[in-house]
This record gives sequence, structure tokens and C-alpha cells, in this order.
Amino acid sequence: MIINKMVIMRNFYILNILLIAIFGNFVCAYADNFKPVVVYQGSIDKNSYNLAIHDGVKSFFEKTGMNCTESVVGFKMDDYLRTVKKYADEGYSPIFIPYGNHFVHLVSFVRKYPATRFIVLGTVYDEPNIFSFIMAEHEGSFLAGALAAMASKSKIIGFISIQDIPFLRRFCCGYAQGAKHIDPDIKILKGFTGSYPGAWFDGNATATMANSMMDKGADVIYQVAGGAGPAVLKAAAKRGKLGIGVDINQNGLYPGSVLTSMVKRTDKAVFAALMLAKRGVWRDNYKRLGLEQDAVGIVFDENNKSLVSFEMRARIENIKKEIELGSILVHDYTEDMKCSACVKK
Repeated sequence: MIINKMVIMRNFYILNILLIAIFGNFVCAYADNFKPVVVYQGSIDKNSYNLAIHDGVKSFFEKTGMNCTESVVGFKMDDYLRTVKKYADEGYSPIFIPYGNHFVHLVSFVRKYPATRFIVLGTVYDEPNIFSFIMAEHEGSFLAGALAAMASKSKIIGFISIQDIPFLRRFCCGYAQGAKHIDPDIKILKGFTGSYPGAWFDGNATATMANSMMDKGADVIYQVAGGAGPAVLKAAAKRGKLGIGVDINQNGLYPGSVLTSMVKRTDKAVFAALMLAKRGVWRDNYKRLGLEQDAVGIVFDENNKSLVSFEMRARIENIKKEIELGSILVHDYTEDMKCSACVKK
């Protein structure tokens, strides 16, 4: 997806209509207990992923005047579990869990609350009271990788994230596939800073890794690092290299130094989920949203206009169409935990 100011409003309405349609029209007893809460890990404002979720909550309030409780806890999973349990015991439903892939004992936990709805982002669980949203980050990341390969002069690009888990490997693998689609010989440096308290906000760690990659020749670096991600963009800009943002449009953080941002319409998904939950509309327990639904993509705007030629944009648009038509198949790492960084055509 190529996003600019002229298509944002169109995509807003299209995505919400699609989400309502795919949820179906089965009304159940859960509607009688609409008391929603989102439980975040770490700061909202300093984490692009959290901020996108918050924007969805804000849109819901502006539309309906109804509140959705937002709770921010620390980085220890024990604290997170205690907080989720507290809200479940108090009768909140649905409970949004943005980091379902971090919640090791989620299935056994939700089985203790069969009358409570849980909405999980980023992973799938086959439980009757869990609804999973999967955004096709690998498809959006494919476009980011393709553009990175077009822009790279050194033919060395980088990828930086935090935890080495399947969910984040989905971004990495999509990025690698896109880059290899443009240049089969391109070199891709990959790094994960690790799992420790505060890692998602440790800009020193991500900046150090970015500088190490640039020392090795990388001139474009894609960061999928939450609150620690902007430090990568800053490090790249400082050295005259290019960064790639994630989750929301981060092109404006360092104009002329951010090649693009791989955005996810997580805010619209959260908004639609809240609207449907309010009405008691539920169907099955898993939805996947990707390029075809305008739910992921890359951003072109005034801040990166000088970095992307007309020919590059046209080429990205053609690749997008090929993915939507199925002539380019983007492999999802989480399907088999493998990434060959090759594309079947």
C-alpha cells in the first residue's frame, strides 16, 4: 500500500467496512457485558505500537462517547498477568491483550474466565473466548525491503528488532524477501537486542546496533523496535544513512532521512473491534488483514519525496498489485518458522 494524504480517508472507511463484514453478524450474550479495557506494557506515547492502539481507543470514544479503560503496567510479565487478572475478576470484557505472543500461559488463563472476551493482537489461539487479529506485517515489510534494495547504494541493508520471536521474525523475513526480489545478491544484516526489562525502550541498545551495521556498510536500516526504534532512525540520520519506520508514519521524525514507514492500521482494527463488541457482533476467532484490505503498507509523503523517484514508486505499486493477485507469494515466517528469503512467482 502506498499511503498519502489523498487516500487516508478512503482507506479509513474501506477498512472499517471490511472489518465489519468479515466479523459477521452473530449477536451473543457477551454484548450484555461491554466493559472494555486495554492493558499496555510500557509507555503509550513512547511506543509506536501502543500509540496506534491508543488512537483506535480515542476514535471509539470520539464516535460513541463511551470509555474504554486503558491501563499501563511495567515490563514484568508477572505484573502484567496480575493486572489482566484484576480486570477479569472485576468483570471487564472485552480485555485487549496487545502482546499475546508474550503471554506464555494465556490459554490456561482465559479458560478460567469463559464468560469474558479477550482480544489478542499478533498471534492466534484456538479458544472460544479469544479473538485474534493478525496483521500481515510480512506483506508490508516486503514492500519496505523492496524499496530499501532500490535505494541502497552499498547493497547492504539492515534490520533491527528486540526479541527474537516468531512474530518479529515475520517482519524480518518479509523484509528480506522484498529486498531479494529486487536484488538477489543484496546483503541483509539482522539483529535483535534481546529480551530484558525495558528492552522495548532501550534506544542506546538499538542505536549501538545500528551504528555497528553502518560500520559494516549498511546504508538502509529497518527498525521494528517500538519505543527503542526512533533511536535507530536518529543514528542513521546522523550518519547520512536511511532508516525505515514502523507501525505509524515516522517519516517526519527525520525528514529526508527516513526512506519510508511500514504502517499498520492497528488503530482502525481496534476501533472496529470496539464498535462490534459494543454491538455484540462476533464471528469465529481469527482475522488476517493485509495489503488487500489496505491494512498494512508503506508511506510516501512530503518528508520522503526527495528519496523516492517516480520510477521507484511505480515499481512498488506494481509489486503491491502482484502480491494482491497472488503472482508474488510472500511467505509468513510464523507458518513454519523458516525463511528462505525467496519469492515464488
